[in-house]
Amino acid sequence: MFKIGKLVALAVASFYLSGCTSTMNAEQAAPAVNTPNELESISIAVVDKREYVLNNDKAPSFEGLLRSSFGIPYSQYTYNRQPMSEYLTDRLVAGFKKQGVKAEAYLTSHSMSVSSIKEALAKQERPSVIIALNEWKYDYHAFSDSSWYDVDVLVLGKNGEEKTKRSFKGENDVGNGLISNEMQTIYKHRFESIFLDDAIQQALIQ
Repeated sequence: MFKIGKLVALAVASFYLSGCTSTMNAEQAAPAVNTPNELESISIAVVDKREYVLNNDKAPSFEGLLRSSFGIPYSQYTYNRQPMSEYLTDRLVAGFKKQGVKAEAYLTSHSMSVSSIKEALAKQERPSVIIALNEWKYDYHAFSDSSWYDVDVLVLGKNGEEKTKRSFKGENDVGNGLISNEMQTIYKHRFESIFLDDAIQQALIQ
């Protein structure tokens, strides 16, 4: 009862990822990004601005918490220990490429400011998207199975001018499968929803 069986299954899965269910890679978890026909190329940058990463309480690869039946939290990380910013960038780049857009990753660290990233991207002379992660985690235990996100999305023109800035936040329930795949599926749907936003669509038209 109270999802204890589900919790135990996920705890085991987090330690034994090589079991019956294989972990999805970036291409398999790539969002079906809605892109305007006019968009030919783009740079993608995701920067981690989660407070607990900035103050070094959590590693950049932190993904969420898995709690025991007693409520004791255990930190969980991206399955390949990639920083979350790179992990998400890889999936976004794969998503744009599947739409026929030449996508390039611009890798960041949590110590970088958004303004410095904007300046660097302006030199690449192509449209770009910056996604700042203010919150991005899950907390799974016997009485709850939620994940949260709070992001700022900036779309820049090929000369580095800011064309739009949008904020998105919300909560998603976590499913019953392998936690790494469940979260990747959630991320996929989040990004698909974000890139359906009218303001972002208009900003991507160069």
